[in-house]
Amino acid sequence: MIMEPEVYKQYRETRLHEQPGFAYDTYLCSIPKDFSRVNLHWHDQMEIIYIKRGSGNVSINLQPMQVAAGDIVPIMPGELHSIEVSGGETMEYENMIFSLSILDSTESDDWCRRHVIYPLKQGMLHFERPIRPGSAFYRSVSAALDGADLACMKRESGYSLVVKSELFLFLHALYVYRIPDREPASSPEAVKLKELISYVKEHFSEVITIKDAAQLTGYSSSHFMRIFRRETGQTFVDFLNDYRLSASLYYLKETKESIAGVAALCGFDNISYFIRIFHKKYGISPGKYRKSGSV
Repeated sequence: MIMEPEVYKQYRETRLHEQPGFAYDTYLCSIPKDFSRVNLHWHDQMEIIYIKRGSGNVSINLQPMQVAAGDIVPIMPGELHSIEVSGGETMEYENMIFSLSILDSTESDDWCRRHVIYPLKQGMLHFERPIRPGSAFYRSVSAALDGADLACMKRESGYSLVVKSELFLFLHALYVYRIPDREPASSPEAVKLKELISYVKEHFSEVITIKDAAQLTGYSSSHFMRIFRRETGQTFVDFLNDYRLSASLYYLKETKESIAGVAALCGFDNISYFIRIFHKKYGISPGKYRKSGSV
């Protein structure tokens, strides 16, 4: 079974994305307390990053932006994004991830689908990001998100109706304060890297060399290595190893495969190397992680 990239980085998002009947949830994250950074990835759900404390950087389609407490960053379905902090900084943020389908209807010519949901999915509805405190746009967005948070916290009977109503108010704010006729921000490099990440998602258990990755992007190996490091902040080998190690967390926790079997499933043909870099990244051996269930 091939799992989504975000499932490996945050296993809680598995439950979040697949929660029966209501594909919405929210949780707090802290960098570097929970993890050192969120590597470049994308998914089909909409994500909202709501900064609660500290400051850091969010990259969308390889375009970095500085964020601080109070800022709100909506991530559209399919957009490449990553999150990190600099130096000794820390940042706490709330993650809200939901499928836009929960706000769609069965009507064949639904206005909201045509003018808001479909444009969001296709990257054609644009607005200023991050949404910073002090504007009418911010007040509308933050009120809706805070209302959804309150409903989730109380979990009263029928709370999902309240969450949906607040999300509709959120979408209303995005539509009202949209920037008309704005060209998509995705660069050619972002498009190629997104295709490469999709390939890694489907083939991470196989041998993937730098030459293979370069050919997929249409660059020479040397140019590819420069582009990848410049746009992601890490080498392709480090990215691939991180992805595979994140996958291994799932297999160690959710299957009975041997350590060697997990290593092979995740694309590591040398178990000693797998154990060494697993310990280097998480500070614990694969065997001890399996017993404890946490890193």
